[in-house]
Amino acid sequence: MLKAEDIYKSYGQVSVLKGVSLTLNAGEVVALVGTSGAGKSTLLQILGTLDHSDSGKIYFEDRNITRMNEKQKALFRNETLGFVFQFHHLLPEFSALENVCMPAFIAGKNKNETTNRAKDLLSQLGLSARFEHKPTQLSGGEQQRVSIARSLINHPRLILADEPTGNLDTQNSEELYSIIFDLAKTTGVSFLIATHNNALAQKADRICQIKDGVFV
Repeated sequence: MLKAEDIYKSYGQVSVLKGVSLTLNAGEVVALVGTSGAGKSTLLQILGTLDHSDSGKIYFEDRNITRMNEKQKALFRNETLGFVFQFHHLLPEFSALENVCMPAFIAGKNKNETTNRAKDLLSQLGLSARFEHKPTQLSGGEQQRVSIARSLINHPRLILADEPTGNLDTQNSEELYSIIFDLAKTTGVSFLIATHNNALAQKADRICQIKDGVFV
């Protein structure tokens, strides 16, 4: 489904990615492991078209997304990708339900259908009693589950997760990973997860280890 070829990225004199290549299959959960500064987050940003590489190509279902202009990339992100970050980036003035709906509203989707889907997603994630709660009224684990529901609202094919359990305790981390693996099985969506947690990474279908900007 996703194929990255020979990705290079530098910031000034610092080389972050040094010829990284990666493939990802539909419905697959892949863990991207490595120390801080190894290039995990940069790779996710480039694969998600939030940043650009210095060289290399990225194909999504045979479409060369590196050739897209910014408007095309924005549409591609909204229609095809979901994002989950260590810091959930929920909008504090909106409820959990409104936060989940936001990407679909931006895409111009039907309000009633979007609201019903958001309620279904939140309920699947154990948050049926939290629809109207603001982020400050939710625990860290609940906020991260809201961000997962938000990432799923537009029926993405691929979700990119950058240290999604970085701010969670062990129990919440394990619960979140169970949710991710269940979603991959039941919906067919693929996950690429950058993580420091090797024990949790072992549960993925495949592990890719990055060190000093290359896979080892």
